[in-house]
This record gives sequence, C-alpha cells and structure tokens, in this order.
Amino acid sequence: MTEEEWGSPTTYKFPPTPDIENAYRSASVALAALLPSTAPDFDSSGHVLELLSQWPHLVREAELAVTAQIGPRVSWIGPDCDESWNLVATGVDLGGGYQDFGEIDIGADALKGEDGSWADSALGKAGLIYKRECKWDFPPDKAGIWLVMLAPASAYAAEEEGFSVFSGRLTGFVIVHDRDDDGDYETVAHIWTAVAWRRRGIARRLLVEARSRFSITAFEEPYTNDGSALIDASRDS
Repeated sequence: MTEEEWGSPTTYKFPPTPDIENAYRSASVALAALLPSTAPDFDSSGHVLELLSQWPHLVREAELAVTAQIGPRVSWIGPDCDESWNLVATGVDLGGGYQDFGEIDIGADALKGEDGSWADSALGKAGLIYKRECKWDFPPDKAGIWLVMLAPASAYAAEEEGFSVFSGRLTGFVIVHDRDDDGDYETVAHIWTAVAWRRRGIARRLLVEARSRFSITAFEEPYTNDGSALIDASRDS
C-alpha cells in the first residue's frame, strides 16, 4: 500500500463529526447546570474527544446531584396499592438479619447497583451524598440497620400474588449500630434526608421508629445544628 493510500503522517487529522460534537456539547452544558456550585468547573469548549472522555464522569456527577435532591432510585414490594399513595417507612438489616419489617420487601437494587457493586446501589449512593454533604472521609459502610423512607413514583399490581411492585426514591435514612457488640442496637450513627424532602418530618419519623424498635442511648457526633435540634425534638416525642 502506498503512502498516498495510507495518508501522510504529517497530514493526519481526526475526522470532523459536527452532529455528534454539537449534540454532546449541548447535553454537557445541560448536565453541568445540574452540578452544585462546589463542583469543579466543567469546560465544554475543548476538543470533542476530550468532551467524550469526560462524559461518563459528568453523567455520574449529574445523577448524584439529582440524587442529593430527591434521593436515589429504588424498588420494593408491598401490599396492593390504591390511589392514596404516601411515604413508606421500612428498613434493611445489615447486622444480624433478625429485624422484621413487615409487608415491605425492599428490592435488590437497594444493596447492589447495575454494575453489581454496593457503591452503585441505592443505599450506597445515599451514603455517598451524605458523606459529601457532611465532608466525611468515608461514606457509611454496608453494616448496621438502615431505617429508610421510600417515596413511590410508579407501581404495578401482581394481582394473582396479592402484592404490588413499586419504583420510587429513597428519601432519607437513619443508621443504627450495636457499638458494644452486646446484641442491642443502641447508637444512632447517621441521619440523612434528601434536600427536596426536608422539613417534612422524615428524619424525625425515622428516629421515632428507631426508638420504638431499639433502646437508643447514644447519638454519634459530629452533627449539624439542624441535627442537634432534630435529636432534641425526637427525645420529646
């Protein structure tokens, strides 16, 4: 094959793809608008190949920004639904596995994401958002008992089975631990509510649930002023 057929190395140029480039630039600008003000600036003016290389990271960060506002996606099975939907409190026992959460059976996506990892799961994403907001070094690990609040968005009834399969958002959690390994879960370690769901009593309701199930004697610090007020209010409940 001749040099002319191959093309001279000195004339090499990546082929233009204006349709792809324009679409990705527009989409990148839209996704970047979702990121919090604390996120690094995203430059959409670079070469299209650089834009494409940053795309997975940008999509991930935009998804986490949405998660911070309304909570991660999650599924669960529960009693047949009617038109009067409401928030649903339940839990996930990652400790001894002995807690009974009644008729609500939270889906596998709460513990394992599409890539099979804890980090990509609903609980893992909620924990990461909580870690970032509180500026912790690490998010909560896969341990303890997570009391969670679920917000249904869609459902379909398995009429022959007598239950419905729900899809929605995990709007908040309270994590309880047995710190002294005596079999009693006595310590509230973490509390979080998605931003758009705050001031609706979600965290307080989960704390009340924790107190009804366990002999809570400790709240781990540090916590914010809002957290301190919430804990004081829960003691008075």
